[in-house]
Amino acid sequence: MTARRTAPESGAARKDRGIADAVLSLPDSVTHGTAAMLAELNRARPAEQQAIDLSIGALDTPTDTRIDDGLVEFIRTSPHLAHAFAPVRGFPFLRESIAARTRRLHGIAYDPATEVLVTPGGVKGAISVVFHALLNPGDEVVIPVPNWPHYADMVRLHGGSPRTVLTTGAGGLTAPALAEALGPNTKIVILGDCINPTGKVYSTAELTALAEVLARHNTRREADGRSPVHVLFDTPYEAHVPGPRAATFAAIEARRPDGTPVPVRPWTVHVTGPGKTYGMHGDRIGYLCGPPDLVDAAARAQVNLTSFASTYGQFATHVALSPDLDEVPVARARAARANLEAVLDELRTVPSLHIDVPQGGYFLFADFSAFADAYRRRGHATADAFLLAEAGVATLCGSHFTDGHPLDHLVRINCGRTGTILSEAARRIRAALDRLDRPDP
Repeated sequence: MTARRTAPESGAARKDRGIADAVLSLPDSVTHGTAAMLAELNRARPAEQQAIDLSIGALDTPTDTRIDDGLVEFIRTSPHLAHAFAPVRGFPFLRESIAARTRRLHGIAYDPATEVLVTPGGVKGAISVVFHALLNPGDEVVIPVPNWPHYADMVRLHGGSPRTVLTTGAGGLTAPALAEALGPNTKIVILGDCINPTGKVYSTAELTALAEVLARHNTRREADGRSPVHVLFDTPYEAHVPGPRAATFAAIEARRPDGTPVPVRPWTVHVTGPGKTYGMHGDRIGYLCGPPDLVDAAARAQVNLTSFASTYGQFATHVALSPDLDEVPVARARAARANLEAVLDELRTVPSLHIDVPQGGYFLFADFSAFADAYRRRGHATADAFLLAEAGVATLCGSHFTDGHPLDHLVRINCGRTGTILSEAARRIRAALDRLDRPDP
């Protein structure tokens, strides 16, 4: 199995049925398909030979029981809310919790009445309504890659054109690269912290340099009477940033060439949710904070798409975001980081296997290029195919994160599993690489 992303093979036949071209162009979701594939693969294998799944990007750490208890209490005491229509923008008490949590974490104040929107579908739902609010056919979205693959797919679904910029993991998107990527049709630039899969965490200085590029560009646009380039600042892994936290992008003040200060907040939408941070993936709650006019436009799109987020998920998120539970994401992040460092220590004993230490998060983006010729001779075109077939470890191919830039010999390894599972996976990977040095039978 390889995780390279390809459009459905049956696309031509399905086109005859009148299915939209934008949908036909989408590849199958490797992340969502891997679990089913592994279940089928493992069905006929004894326990000690079953493939280990290090592909899906979730933590094994269970959700804090206080969140469960709070949700049960909500259902018991407020069934009139649990089963009723909710406000399109989200319950007022949740929007207040979001604004308070954002202020505690990032030191920036948002008005819960006008600058916060709760979305169904997790962070993906928040991104979707931002795209609905901003993108017209032909608009371009600058996406630094490697990065979360659904950005490009979602841009295409909304009639836009992704413009990917290949970066290094440690460097991320630089100011010169951004300046070169911006064009007359650019509408959005996607940034964030703790980038999936590289773990890139932007410093305040790096974000300020990017902001000043945008300030110069948007000053020219303003003079021409055109709309600004917006920034979608996506932070689903915001708890997994070790060390001092950089300023969030909306809090940065850039400067024009003449020294005039330019706040970037009017162009910036911050999206996140409790899924990765609190282990609440199934609640499917996301939220965005941004300028009132953009939040209003996103809410207008949402009411015509999905109406509002689940009442149960909203209340669970309200409980999770209380100040009393602020230690929960911190503890989860520390445990995940410790597991990552343990796997890194084990894999670094393999000569020629290159793995940069990620600045944040719980993924390793490992480079198996030095072994490519050897595993190709065994019939494996990509590193992830080799690891699944000969180590019994499922990962995600680097090309999955680049939208057309081949990184076939890199893989993303999820270190959010338990220590026992990760140790066995690392042992298997080392053993499979050791076998490559032996003559083929």
